Amino acid sequence: DNISQTDSINKDLEWIKKFGDITLTSCGRGAISLILEEAAVKAKTALLPSYVCNTVILPFIEQGYNCFFYKINNDLTPNLNDIIRYKDIGVFLHMGYFGFPTNSSLLPVIKHFKAESAVIVEDITHTLFSYYERFCDNDYQVASFRKWVGVPSGGFLASKMAISSQPKRDETFAEIRKKALQKKARYMSGDHEILKQQYLELFAQGEQYLNHCVTPFEIDDVSKAIICGLDVGTLIHTRRSNFKTLSEMLGDINYIEPIFSDLPDNICPLFYPVYIKTHRNEVQQ
Repeated sequence: DNISQTDSINKDLEWIKKFGDITLTSCGRGAISLILEEAAVKAKTALLPSYVCNTVILPFIEQGYNCFFYKINNDLTPNLNDIIRYKDIGVFLHMGYFGFPTNSSLLPVIKHFKAESAVIVEDITHTLFSYYERFCDNDYQVASFRKWVGVPSGGFLASKMAISSQPKRDETFAEIRKKALQKKARYMSGDHEILKQQYLELFAQGEQYLNHCVTPFEIDDVSKAIICGLDVGTLIHTRRSNFKTLSEMLGDINYIEPIFSDLPDNICPLFYPVYIKTHRNEVQQ
């Protein structure tokens, strides 16, 4: 059954097959939990980027890892001098930010950790729809779909190796998110009976559920259907168009400094990240 399920997933998800054998999960942190169940790790130590979502850290903490954090430079590249200070690392996790290959300088570091039998994990959530060559020394790649597409749940684990561990079935998180997304859609279409606070509280409730339960769960059927039918070309075109519009319109504001000025043809940006030199709180509001 597991073999036929994997074959079905690979058939439906042509746009994602390039990452390897795929196991769909309810979220990115579930995919990381699956790795920690699956991989033969030499030591329960993890080296992670200092600029990372708390949800990436939680599975390591839950499974008793000592977590260390390497510095990220202002241009979002990893600080190589800081990384090489660390020894006896069991899992090394790296990522590119906001769609750009900001981690492209890591090849020597990855080869070094690989030679010391560390498990190499790349979080490709931000760069999921950018098309450039990935590190062949990655043991695993993980991602979350929820930053890209309005799905109740969704993440995946990819590897060149077959994944023997399988996520469990529990749609509690997805059901909470479905209710939140439905309320948000009604609110945005002008239903004044729905208050913004209602769906925000449901979204928060979903995140709290995940925080207290890092067990890897399967993706729900609705989310899987959405992802399988995703128009990737339109998604990429829209994100690139949004980035270019923001770049043009914000370019002459002297207290806003974009992190990425150029948009190469092979990059699909997640967001348009900027540094705010002054007036940060006003701009955020």
